[in-house]
Amino acid sequence: MDLKTTVALVCWTGLSILGLAACSRHDEHAASAGGTVAVATPADAQTQGPITVSNAWVRPALAEQDATGGYLTIQSSEKLALVGVSTPVAEVAEVHEMRMDGDVMRMRMLERLEIEPGKALELKPGSNHLMLMALKGAVEAGQQVDLNLLFEKPDGTKIDMPVKATVRGPAGAASGAHQH
Repeated sequence: MDLKTTVALVCWTGLSILGLAACSRHDEHAASAGGTVAVATPADAQTQGPITVSNAWVRPALAEQDATGGYLTIQSSEKLALVGVSTPVAEVAEVHEMRMDGDVMRMRMLERLEIEPGKALELKPGSNHLMLMALKGAVEAGQQVDLNLLFEKPDGTKIDMPVKATVRGPAGAASGAHQH
């Protein structure tokens, strides 16, 4: 890699990280206002039993990139927990938490993410999200990505829910791959 390409890559990566941090700060501010925001069911909603998933998208990734993020909104009429995710485009798929610790971005895998009845749970850049790692190839804009979400009810029964996500960049933001 020549110097010009290396400098461009470093600048692009830095801007992507700053964008994630900005999303995080904005989300924390909005969350601190308290209360639940009523969400209308979007036209792209996918429903199975008590669960509705909407706004499902995956960030594009070049063939050389090892990881990308997935984002969506989940609503349920019952108490559930998101306990897993899988996809044919990656060898590893996990539910992740992202939070800022001072000026340092911290990420970790979540074993379960609780979903309260009637409240929208948004997996989004700069917050909780899906992490698709060990990608099997490029993930290109316009492509449909199959995701399988695994939910658990309080009684221990499980619900597998197939979801189609569109590969796109976030509105108004750089669309580089989310990386750890």
